[in-house]
Amino acid sequence: MSYEDKIAEAISVLESIDLAPQSPAMVVMPPDTGEFILGNEGGFVHLAIASLKAAQGEQQNFRNESWVTVEELDWGIAGLKLYPTSHIYLPKKRTKSQRHLGSIVQFLALLAIVICLGVGAVTIFRFIVH
Repeated sequence: MSYEDKIAEAISVLESIDLAPQSPAMVVMPPDTGEFILGNEGGFVHLAIASLKAAQGEQQNFRNESWVTVEELDWGIAGLKLYPTSHIYLPKKRTKSQRHLGSIVQFLALLAIVICLGVGAVTIFRFIVH
């Protein structure tokens, strides 16, 4: 079974779920609340279906969906879109030696700034006193 067939099968399974007891809901919260997406079971099932359809290349738009609402108008998710090269945005994992070297470089940069500020303060003080 191919990758695309498995996605199609997963979509059909999710679409067959009976969500009658409650209406599906998903709320996109602003990042400053510490909660990004809230939802009930039906809302997350709909999100899973939309995600799988986006994985098939079908762009998903949340603007006219009744199950998606946005808490603040200046923060929201417009939809889902397939972007095959999105992995380039993932941060690179640094090795232990790279982390230690980075810490040493940061310390030395901070030390250089403190030394420059100290020399500048002493120079200004000596200029004012004399």
